[in-house]
Amino acid sequence: MKRTWLGHSTFYLVNDAGGRLVTDPVDERSLPDLKRVDADVITLSHRHHDHCAVERVGGSPAIKESCGPETLAGFSIRGFSTFHDEVNGAKRGPNTIFVIEADGQRIVHCGDLGHMPDDATIEALHGCDALLIPVGGVYTVDGPAAWAIAKRIAPKTVVPMHFSTGDLSFRLDPVDRFLEAAQADPAPIEIKIPTRNQTE
Repeated sequence: MKRTWLGHSTFYLVNDAGGRLVTDPVDERSLPDLKRVDADVITLSHRHHDHCAVERVGGSPAIKESCGPETLAGFSIRGFSTFHDEVNGAKRGPNTIFVIEADGQRIVHCGDLGHMPDDATIEALHGCDALLIPVGGVYTVDGPAAWAIAKRIAPKTVVPMHFSTGDLSFRLDPVDRFLEAAQADPAPIEIKIPTRNQTE
């Protein structure tokens, strides 16, 4: 499965069968220069403007928002209910973490996670191949909190997202705080800082 970071929390996944999936498409107001791609599936962690701009994705994609397991375009997708803040959604509402599986890989997209998930969710996500997690604080967990979550999930690779890149229209923390937390409290987890529009 190939993975391309288009910016913010938007990733473009392509499986070996040619299925195409986009996560949390960011809106034009937040990130004007999003690369246009066609997709078969879009996952939406929640309905805030910077995560649900489905009109920016081409094709006729199915929209996946629910937690129930489904197989779409060769991707096995299951969601886990979480919150956008540390007070059970009282400030910013619900959030869905999606586990996306294809080609023997398990990718976890955390959406706008705002708290440490419960033990059952941590266990379900444990040992994934790639953990895509917000690190920019302000609206989500910050860098140190994201690293604490990553250590408990213990993915093979953690990919920070939802951080300040200089091209967003609103303020977030830079990725540095996440890297500082990882350096201060190391774990055997590979960290990959994504580069926009670069495929891995």
